[in-house]
Amino acid sequence: MSREINHDSILALEAEIIRLKRTRNSLLNIAHIPPEILGHIFRFNAKEVGNPHFPKIPKGSYNFLLVCRHWFQVALRTPGLWTSWGNNLKDWKQLYLRSGISTLDLILDGLRYPSGDFDEALRDALRDRAARDVIRKVHLRDFDTEILTPVISSLIPEGEGVRTSSIESIVLSNVDVSDLFARHRFPKLRNLDLSGRFKISSWDHLKTTTTALTDLSLTAAVPPSAIPTMSQILSLLASNPNLQSLKLSVISINDDRRDGPRLQVSLRHLEHISLTGTPRHVFPILHQLEFPERMDQLDIILCDCTQQEVLDVMGPYIRDYLRRDPRFRDRLGILVSSSSSCIWFHASVVGVGYHGPKRLPQHGPPYGRFQAILSQQIPRNTQERICTDVLALLPQESIVSYKTDLSITEEVVAAMPNLEALHLVDPVIPDGFLLPDPNGPNAHKKLLPSLRWLYLEDVNTVCGRCDSLATYLAHQTSGNQIISLSVFGERVHVCWEAIKRIEGLVEEFVYVPDPDEECPFELSSAT
Repeated sequence: MSREINHDSILALEAEIIRLKRTRNSLLNIAHIPPEILGHIFRFNAKEVGNPHFPKIPKGSYNFLLVCRHWFQVALRTPGLWTSWGNNLKDWKQLYLRSGISTLDLILDGLRYPSGDFDEALRDALRDRAARDVIRKVHLRDFDTEILTPVISSLIPEGEGVRTSSIESIVLSNVDVSDLFARHRFPKLRNLDLSGRFKISSWDHLKTTTTALTDLSLTAAVPPSAIPTMSQILSLLASNPNLQSLKLSVISINDDRRDGPRLQVSLRHLEHISLTGTPRHVFPILHQLEFPERMDQLDIILCDCTQQEVLDVMGPYIRDYLRRDPRFRDRLGILVSSSSSCIWFHASVVGVGYHGPKRLPQHGPPYGRFQAILSQQIPRNTQERICTDVLALLPQESIVSYKTDLSITEEVVAAMPNLEALHLVDPVIPDGFLLPDPNGPNAHKKLLPSLRWLYLEDVNTVCGRCDSLATYLAHQTSGNQIISLSVFGERVHVCWEAIKRIEGLVEEFVYVPDPDEECPFELSSAT
């Protein structure tokens, strides 16, 4: 046999080996994952906080490109992979030199990462990307104006005229965007988030350059010379009829309702809306918007409002919203949280059932919610009156879960006959706790005939009020009604005698004491 090496045979053998490897790889399950999904998996594991079960890709590492040809092609078509590490201008410039002509997003965080110097090479790199129109995202947060101004200027080509852009997402804070929106048209822009003290010369420019937004967030303090009118805000919304998420901080708006009929805006794809401002700013906008029949989330954050304004202005809108959405007709969960400066009211559709007292009711919005936050100095008794009055606007027969840190009256409890879970935070347990007035209209009957779970969170030393709690539990469980009790939180301690008494009155008793709380009754008996 000849020992002469046949070079062509070796090349053919290597090509065959490569073909067999590719055939083998094509049979793997991962080969059937669409490139878009595989790209999302790549991006997820390249984030700052990775999956603990799958270590994140180290910053600046490109070894994943060497796995196979398929992964290499997917990575090249996933711009997010090339921008996850572009946290400052220096990193971005290095990626620009490395990535060639592929898309390179501009995602920078000036607060967490020093920006570095803005030199001529960086300016040329930004201009080159802008000229090629291969930047999909421009996210610039927490940068000094001295850095932001040349960055934005570099993205704007010299000369006037409308220029089609491939940018899909813009997130900017504390920057002058006048020239950006005056010269560009953004037919692919889906997400726009302007915050901080940004400047804009004309809201009409913003309206004409954005027509395909699905997410819009304007939470900024604009200078007096740039405060928009109500008509300009409504025109901006009308020019983007496919909005799915809308967040507006409308504390400063010039009211031009006297100038003629107001534009009625239809947002049939809206899923989430959040409005912050005074009633005179928020509700004129709300009244001009036509929503879809079902919407996942409605947040209203009211500032500088009185109790009467809440009921007169917000009340009818709450009724209409909750009655129009069929998800609020069956099982409604209510969460009321208060502090010295605000009251937070939250309504959500809850699931069919819970998983026992060891797992608290889910108060989050799995299907839909209404939320109102009243930001002002509200006395506690006024908060309780507002809560009572707002509850009266809701379909109370549909409320099955209620959580609050305010005291509740017999009137409120009796109005929720189908309540299944009651969660009281920092409650007071007086004599007659949750019992009807013997001389009142609810005498000789249970206030909560459907109650199955009672949660007492941060109740201060239950043992001192054990008699009142035990009296209520005996009343509630009479007639073979099943009820479970959960006691937990700070300052919570139940002495052993009280535990034995409570356990005999409920189906299940879950007790999670405060390890630092000592029982005053046991201490007094010891002394």
